[in-house]
Amino acid sequence: MNSLNTLNTADSLNTAVAGVISKMAVGIFVTMVFAAAVASLGIVPILFSGLLGYVIIFSPLVMCLIFALTGIDAKMSESAAKMWFFAFSAAMGLSLSLFFHVFAVGSIVNALIGTTASFGALALYGYFTKKDLSKFGPFLFAGVIGLIIASITNIFIASTALQSTLNILAIIIFLSLTAYDMNRIREMFWYADKDEIRRMQWFAALSLYINFINIFMSILQLFGDKK
Repeated sequence: MNSLNTLNTADSLNTAVAGVISKMAVGIFVTMVFAAAVASLGIVPILFSGLLGYVIIFSPLVMCLIFALTGIDAKMSESAAKMWFFAFSAAMGLSLSLFFHVFAVGSIVNALIGTTASFGALALYGYFTKKDLSKFGPFLFAGVIGLIIASITNIFIASTALQSTLNILAIIIFLSLTAYDMNRIREMFWYADKDEIRRMQWFAALSLYINFINIFMSILQLFGDKK
């Protein structure tokens, strides 16, 4: 790779990572607005009844698995990556409309504030630490797989104690993933080809977005007041 065409200056790196954060923030805004709009229509009980409800709940997970297991990101153009990101944000917003229907507005706002504060702290740590956090990747990935399996199982068991435990574990795992991802993004962008940066920003934003949303949902379920 031609080193003259990489982000080998701190200013260039900071600008590229700031672009990732701004894209992530827009995705979160789209999700929250979409969820609130659907919840305000009063159709949530209809949407989440029967088979359709499971389709809505699991559609973001299916999109993640397709993305992770097929390697389609390597073939995507920047415009395709952008479309995928906002399609995922909308799908997650539809899924989150159930939370907006069930939980009080004040609890949703508090969960957003708590998520932003904790996410920001770990993101800053991951970005500025001189430690290499890559060794934690396999363990965190295994933790996510375990969370998914346990969460699906609990849909049928409906254990309140297990759900609370899973929410606590999810907060720990996804906050850790936030630090790991920021550390990985910093290293990846430092040596990235400038021609690839704009495309890569969407994938990096998606990783951070997923962490943020999972932390938000877990905090809301743990501490939120239902209507």
